[in-house]
Amino acid sequence: MMTTDSTSSGYRRAFSTGSAALLTAAVASTLLIISTPGTAHAAPGSEGCPTAEVVMLTGTFETDSAADPSVATGLLKQVTDPLVQQFGSSIKVTYPAYEASAFNKGKTYGTSKATGIAAAAKVMQTRAAQCANTVFALGGYSQGADVAGDLTWLIGHDKGPIPAEKLIAVGLVADPRQSPNGDNTLVGPPVDGVGIAGARPGGFGKTAAVTRSYCAPDDLYCSTNSNKDGLLAGLGRVLSQPPTASGPQQSDGSQPNTAALQNALVSDYSKVDLPGLAGNVDTLQKQLQSGSPDLASVGQAASDIANTLVPVADTTKWVTQNPAVEQSLQTADASTPEFAAGKIVETVKGIDVAGVLKAADTIAKTVQGATGTAQVPQLQASVDTLTNQVSPLTSTPADGLSVAANALSIIKPSVLIDQVTHIGTNAFALANNIPAVADIFTTRIPQIVLDPALDPMAKVKAVHAEFDRINVLFEPLVKLAAGLDYKTAASLIAMIPDPSGTAQIVSMIVGLVGNLDIIGLANSAGELQKQLWHAIETGDVIGAGLGALPHILDFAKIAVGTLGGGQKTDPAKLGAASASSATGQQLTQQSQAGDLGGLASNLTALAGSDGADALAQIGAEGLKFASFIGSGAHQSYGEMVIDSAGTTALQDLTNHFRDAIAKVTA
Repeated sequence: MMTTDSTSSGYRRAFSTGSAALLTAAVASTLLIISTPGTAHAAPGSEGCPTAEVVMLTGTFETDSAADPSVATGLLKQVTDPLVQQFGSSIKVTYPAYEASAFNKGKTYGTSKATGIAAAAKVMQTRAAQCANTVFALGGYSQGADVAGDLTWLIGHDKGPIPAEKLIAVGLVADPRQSPNGDNTLVGPPVDGVGIAGARPGGFGKTAAVTRSYCAPDDLYCSTNSNKDGLLAGLGRVLSQPPTASGPQQSDGSQPNTAALQNALVSDYSKVDLPGLAGNVDTLQKQLQSGSPDLASVGQAASDIANTLVPVADTTKWVTQNPAVEQSLQTADASTPEFAAGKIVETVKGIDVAGVLKAADTIAKTVQGATGTAQVPQLQASVDTLTNQVSPLTSTPADGLSVAANALSIIKPSVLIDQVTHIGTNAFALANNIPAVADIFTTRIPQIVLDPALDPMAKVKAVHAEFDRINVLFEPLVKLAAGLDYKTAASLIAMIPDPSGTAQIVSMIVGLVGNLDIIGLANSAGELQKQLWHAIETGDVIGAGLGALPHILDFAKIAVGTLGGGQKTDPAKLGAASASSATGQQLTQQSQAGDLGGLASNLTALAGSDGADALAQIGAEGLKFASFIGSGAHQSYGEMVIDSAGTTALQDLTNHFRDAIAKVTA
């Protein structure tokens, strides 16, 4: 799965598990001490078959479909290396090659995961057919844990490639479908919630007893509370599945279309080679200048250039159509991949991509029809056109191009996560500030305007100071509105279902930003403005202050209605008096008449109104997206301690596999 850091860089960091390699040196020696007793290697299984096969599924970006299955890689290498050292040829360790991608190679996460399930199932099924006595251990990390967990579930319910009794140990690290389900498979500290992709129904069945799951409490991939993080949970459930016509069923029974959302996030960078662009251009020129060009090499170089530019140009177009995305790239720190990506976008915007692709197509067609060197002059014109256009890219250092390509390949889902994070961070900050805002309007301002010890001017100054505080407290709301890319929010976030039926965050996005109950808020603001003009014209500070209270509560009701997906005010009612106008007018009249008894009665009623309850409701709600961002929790398993003895998750997983294998090799 995925996450973000400061916007999209952290998303890539959490998605890219290359940083897990940094843990290897620190943890490997400890693993060897704990996991390698002084026993001799057991003999290999009969007829060349291993006694046990350890099948490991790597995380996103840790492998690909062309990888060598016999080569250990990624985070789980820290588990299998000690096992090989202890058991030698008695076991076979296999890392099935699969896509392990997420939206960057023309496939969604769900489609990539499906290739992992198929690859691992084939390994196990083939081995079981060849070696009847071989048993299996199965493990996975992140997307690989998603794969291994689904296979474990299938095996445990008699639907898998091998019988359940052949599976002697399972280890799932950061499983996006982690769930207790009564199986008690979780090892280590308790977590709040289930995996971001949703729980597997019914637990692991027959394989539960041999399964161990590891989840850092702050890792939202494997621990997301849908009641608190409804938008994030909905997003995870959608993005983790193959793109189909319908998504997770919502509380009202509807099943929204999610294929559009997933397909909107896909970019195919599987053939993009930005660092190789200069080499391909050089090949074209040198071949033509040789006098006897290798036409096949010329055609291949032209094809490689086109394969690189088409996806990059498509991403550039998408970025320029989303102003907030383009601005975030332009203002990124110079040390970040986003900065490199922004430079490429700016460069590609100045290239006649259509002309380059036309020239590449002309080269390819000319090469196909060529019988000798007569066509070289014709080819030279197209090559010169192509060379001149792409020269701004070919002059960019190769390492910068590589970093930029990686960033551009996942910028679409990265932006989506960035938007979710932005909403969560600022909505949480706003929710925290609401009680203070409520206190100002319901306690501080009434105290000021009713204080007989203050003269009118002192009251005005005191109220002005309170409004200065309000401006600061509402700053998260300003940031929320300013940081949202309306186009992106409308086209992507609005398609995310909320399976819990309680968070209603999607309604918040669409309502607060896309169709914020602007009519209701405008009417409330108008009523407040009337009270201020009344104070200026009449000097009735008390009446103005008290008259404003019901409109402030109106604002709270509108905000909660938006958060909860409530109905918007009919546009035809723009300018109409709000429901609180009568109460406000009454309070003002009571103030002017000195009706303190009536004032007290109305103020008491306001304190218990649904508007006041709405303020409390906002204050009680909170999103915790920001607490996960940049935490590194998803890569922490080499360091995450799971017991009082100081055992880490990866050490425990190694021991779990070691103990199970030792029993069958004894």
